[in-house]
Amino acid sequence: MSIAASFNRESSNEAILYALRNVANVAQLTISAARDWSFTGLQKGQYAADVFVNDAVISALREFGWGVLSEESGAEGFDASQPGELGDQLVVIVDPIDGSTNASRGIAWHAVSLCCVDRDGPRVAVVAQLAPPHTEYAAIRGVGAWRNGEVLKTPESRPLDKCVVGVSGPPPPNPGWWQFRANGAAALDLCLVADGGLDGYLDCDQHGVWDYAGAALVCSEVGVAIADAHGRDLFPLRHGERRTPIAATSTQVLNELIALRQ
Repeated sequence: MSIAASFNRESSNEAILYALRNVANVAQLTISAARDWSFTGLQKGQYAADVFVNDAVISALREFGWGVLSEESGAEGFDASQPGELGDQLVVIVDPIDGSTNASRGIAWHAVSLCCVDRDGPRVAVVAQLAPPHTEYAAIRGVGAWRNGEVLKTPESRPLDKCVVGVSGPPPPNPGWWQFRANGAAALDLCLVADGGLDGYLDCDQHGVWDYAGAALVCSEVGVAIADAHGRDLFPLRHGERRTPIAATSTQVLNELIALRQ
């Protein structure tokens, strides 16, 4: 498949997905050459390797003519605060290395997250693990979601006291779930809820939209409930805004998890 020189709202989902997969490949190749895992001092928790991979990813995305919102380099090529303001333009929300502390310590649980957004919200997403086994999650709005090319089905629902919940940040005391996991990469953790490995995800801190946008589309396409803990729109397009994403395999468990953050 050839890749169009410039993408807009009329571009096909298949072409967008193909382009995002190519960009994810760029991230995988670039991180393998990263050697500097010192902090830059420019942003809290930002590694030199984050910038190194981001530069390669942004360079690849510029070839396609869409706007970009990146954790590491901010917004370029668009002027909108929310998807509804985009008109015919497409924006790709990027986290070049989600879970960069894991990556800095040789832990394979880290990924590139790419989510193409149009005026109706998230449209096409790729969340690709950057270390072996290179698991890839992909989703197209209204079509479905896939893990390594295989269709993801709606995961089993369980009551909270039977749930294994992924967390970011210190969990609350006596939450009522069975077990929890703190894996350190929100995008992959949320995809694991869509995949049925986890029953829910609780953000006990806050995240930028790049941390969860791609995974949120994967979740919604398999029927996993996802929301901000405080009822806000999950997809702001301003670099400084933060949200508290919560996900669960049932609305009942979602509401119970949200209650833990209020």
